Amino acid sequence: MPSTSIAPPAPKTDRTRGLADTALWVVFGLAVWRLALGLLDRTELSTDEAQYWFWGQTFDFGAYSKPPLIGWITRVSTDLFGQSVAAVRLPSVAFHTATAILILASARRLTPPAVAGLAALLYFVSPAVALGSSLMTTDTPLLLAAALALLAQLRLGEANAAGQRAPGTAVLLGLALGLGLLAKHAMLFWLPGAGIAALLSPRFRPARSDLMLACAVMLAVIAPHLLWLAQHGFITFRHIETITEPTGLSLLRPLRFLAEQFLVAGPITFAALLVALRDKRQAGLAALALAPLLFVLAQGVRGPVLANWAVLYLVPGSILAAQVLLPHRLLVGLALALGLAVSVALPLAKVVGTEAQRPDGRPLLSRYLGHSAVALWAIDAAASNGADVLIARDRDLLADLSWFAAGSGIAIRAVPPDGPPAHHWEMTAAFQPQDGAHPLILLRAGGALPCDDAEPIAETVAPPGFAGGETILLYRLPDPGCLGATASEGEPK
Repeated sequence: MPSTSIAPPAPKTDRTRGLADTALWVVFGLAVWRLALGLLDRTELSTDEAQYWFWGQTFDFGAYSKPPLIGWITRVSTDLFGQSVAAVRLPSVAFHTATAILILASARRLTPPAVAGLAALLYFVSPAVALGSSLMTTDTPLLLAAALALLAQLRLGEANAAGQRAPGTAVLLGLALGLGLLAKHAMLFWLPGAGIAALLSPRFRPARSDLMLACAVMLAVIAPHLLWLAQHGFITFRHIETITEPTGLSLLRPLRFLAEQFLVAGPITFAALLVALRDKRQAGLAALALAPLLFVLAQGVRGPVLANWAVLYLVPGSILAAQVLLPHRLLVGLALALGLAVSVALPLAKVVGTEAQRPDGRPLLSRYLGHSAVALWAIDAAASNGADVLIARDRDLLADLSWFAAGSGIAIRAVPPDGPPAHHWEMTAAFQPQDGAHPLILLRAGGALPCDDAEPIAETVAPPGFAGGETILLYRLPDPGCLGATASEGEPK
């Protein structure tokens, strides 16, 4: 079993302090690069990003497939900076920068300053963070919450070791855990890791009163979300159950997931992390890093997994990897060079690489292109036909229409579902035939036509991008009552 003794910190020489300071300057410099290129970004919001913005228009305590925090963040950002792609993605750079700084602060409590500086750099230049800083995803606030929780738990452990209580820090820990759960339910993976870390190492062991206070604050933060879930039949959990449904035992899926982590964290960083897990002196960090990995590996044995589901391990894992790598200058240089290359290239590609193509001729960034052409065409055609309601069935079309129709006076509605809703629009914005709006315009890209006597009024072919080459049609619906319950295309796995 790992040792529970607390090793004395290494001497803090001027050189190691200098390395930590240099790391901060590099983090801030790279953050400025990401921010500047974000303002010049020529891509469009993905379906998920537009969906998160739509969630934020109501400030509810939940959404169909995720907790509500990301919707609130995008709402605040667009209220402050205007409705633009840059405003939606702006918080991601700030959040990841703050996460790197918190990792450095936590690592300074466990390791020499040079290791702490390298840990912050390894995190900030990891491919997952480089990509996450140029988009808006639920992983971004999740990782910030985890980094804050790690620092708060370490401070509580220090207070407990000194025979003191730290109620203010306990409240901070509870807020971090609660906000993490409001960011993404994957924060649940953090909790057992934190508990095991407290059992294995006094560094992570808060006083009982502080722990109870932190748990009470966490529950208070998530209580409105739990109430929302209960009021909506725990629809988010049903969605999670659907996408993780067992598909037969497999060893290939967990092995593929592990291989993907060399791309998530960086090949050298993840290899160093695996080596570091054997170090008994950092049992607490190892527990925090292993918990999400083991949970997702277990899921992979029984059903589908995605590469980012265990991304929480990046917070403690960056510190573990830095300890292993620091004595090996060549490996450090190679890890940082690879990470910096990705970090520089990704935002640059979104400015000058939108014309780049895959071998099959599709745009390399197709997921982030072509949205405006389809949505604006449909909105203009609906307006020219005197419609004030535009109806669609598929989530990707509804996300784009909602984003581009904002302020146009045209309401966006979903075709009523057949059975439980398959996405957020069917749950909150399904068309009600009794509303009697007329004329009704339906946007359709394949699939069954809900009204047999619908009249086609316009047709286009989607340009290169997310729906490149698809035929998109507009129909006039003669009678609102013809929109009966219809199956739909819901959230992707």
